[in-house]
Amino acid sequence: MTSGAAKTGLARPTACLDWSAGDGPRSTESGDVYFSTADGLEETRAVFLRGAGLPEGFAGRSLFTVGELGFGTGLNFLALWDLWRRTAPAGARLHVVSVEGFPLAAADARRALSAWPELAPFAEALLAAWPSPLKGAHRRVFDDGRVTLTVFHDEALAALDSMECAADAWFLDGFAPAKNPEMWREAVFERIAARSRPGARLATFTVAGAVRRGLAAAGFKVEKKSGFGAKRERLEAIYEGPSPVAPSVSPCARATPREGPVAVIGGGVAAASLVHALRRRGRAVRVFAEGGWAAGASGGIEGLLTPRLEAADRPHVRALLNAFDHARDLYGPLDGFHAEGALRLAGDDAGRERLARLAGMLDAGFTMIDAAEAARRTGLDSAPGGLWMDRAGRFAPGALVAELAGDQPAEDRRIAALERGAGGWRLRDAAGDVAIEAETVVLAGGAASIPLARSVGLELEPVAGRVGRFALDGPAPTAPIAWGGYLAAARAGGVLIGATHERGDDPVDASAAEAALRDDAVARFPELAERLGLALEGWGGVRAALADRLPAAGPMPGPDFAEAWRDFARGGAAPGDAPADAGLCVLSGFGARGFAHAPLLAEQLAGELCGEPGGLERGGREALHPARFLMRALRRGQA
Repeated sequence: MTSGAAKTGLARPTACLDWSAGDGPRSTESGDVYFSTADGLEETRAVFLRGAGLPEGFAGRSLFTVGELGFGTGLNFLALWDLWRRTAPAGARLHVVSVEGFPLAAADARRALSAWPELAPFAEALLAAWPSPLKGAHRRVFDDGRVTLTVFHDEALAALDSMECAADAWFLDGFAPAKNPEMWREAVFERIAARSRPGARLATFTVAGAVRRGLAAAGFKVEKKSGFGAKRERLEAIYEGPSPVAPSVSPCARATPREGPVAVIGGGVAAASLVHALRRRGRAVRVFAEGGWAAGASGGIEGLLTPRLEAADRPHVRALLNAFDHARDLYGPLDGFHAEGALRLAGDDAGRERLARLAGMLDAGFTMIDAAEAARRTGLDSAPGGLWMDRAGRFAPGALVAELAGDQPAEDRRIAALERGAGGWRLRDAAGDVAIEAETVVLAGGAASIPLARSVGLELEPVAGRVGRFALDGPAPTAPIAWGGYLAAARAGGVLIGATHERGDDPVDASAAEAALRDDAVARFPELAERLGLALEGWGGVRAALADRLPAAGPMPGPDFAEAWRDFARGGAAPGDAPADAGLCVLSGFGARGFAHAPLLAEQLAGELCGEPGGLERGGREALHPARFLMRALRRGQA
């Protein structure tokens, strides 16, 4: 039996599995079996794949979406992926949106899936990207974008309320209704119907009367079918209700899908991440970046990839923790990333209490360690205890930007003005010439986009900073240490110390900033005083941040936004027909965490522009929407 710690806070309790009965892994919480080791794969193929009318349902579809309740070991997903690869139309894309209330540990999933060597290539890819137990939506992309998996870690009803998708098929594979009644409630069936396309096929193993009646009441035509193995019957159903229920009118709506090329303004990690996500979807992109790729804040010497930590279960906290997880999964196999873990220092007693509280709210990848263990892991005797972050690591900014951008050129051209026209947007360069006319434009240029962002109502703020590489006599730290600044071994030798944060766009004098970085490191780690030499090289640049220090991703409010939403902001009714966005989107405001947060938010925005299921919980997406600032101003009567 494998035990999982029952966590609260920001992580779901992990599943506890009992292997002693010999009939397959069994949940100790429900007492139910995940599958039979004798014929579990054939059962999946018979009950869920053929029960949902697959592979015939793939025919003629460029995008196919499957919803699932009960991700479990991922067996259904792997069987579906295998079928998709063998039978789907060329160029088509598969989205699987699944729910799991009790995530498995990767080791348990590996043991379970080892029963089917024919699925080994798929299983290895899934296990390498296995989501942590953190709450919220975990997006993973496989087969160079042909297969996308989004797993919601939450109770079924809460997860369905957070989803933004329209499914072509459903697998209902939670534990039996008698052992898991929360998953089989009428409210769950209603949410499934609301997220189903007309004609969506549904398959499940249970024929319980309450399930049949609940599905029928939600608009499904339900039929009993011959069961598999020892089970005499199973259910198939077809959704005969209306088109998916449109989400309630919201000031923080998703971007409107539009055809044609997407114009991206920016040359850093946000722009590169968006290019990466859009080109996997076959979308044409034009990129404009003065100085080319990685010329701004993404062109530093090296950086430290760490999560943004906040001791609260809030939508933006879930979204950004899962963004870090997504980035870490994306960068893991790339040459520009070095997986070392990192130590987050506490600072004082209050800081230690905060970090200990966070460790209790997070998953096993975050552990409090004492000074002796900190010294052992970092190689610095003066390193105090703190929070060890397993998945943190160093990265080479330019290398990662290049990997994400691929062969997409960035036109060395400064876009100085945006003009809205009948057919979209005209982008004019510094000479006043039109660079492109496009229906969809994304401001993704960090500090370089500040004038453009302000011209359309988004108050990005400049934050200057500097990082230095210093000579070091003797061995460098064996793992990075963070405290607001950070200390880490440098790839080119010596030690990396960063980073200053100064409001404004005027970086502090290089020598003064480097002296401040050196003095800070020596004050924290006195043993470096005799070993730390002069700066060998440095980087100074300007980052872009927003007033609430959260990034922004999504469509910008149009000129009619304030009038449409003013009454609602002050407690009135929502407008019956809110104005559509104008095709101008933003992906910016990352501050010093662009590499941690941009890839998932770019993936989310690209999906919106292509009409695909969301990769974030709805609440998390809305918390990072650019319209949040204008809505706050409307509530205060300032707009």
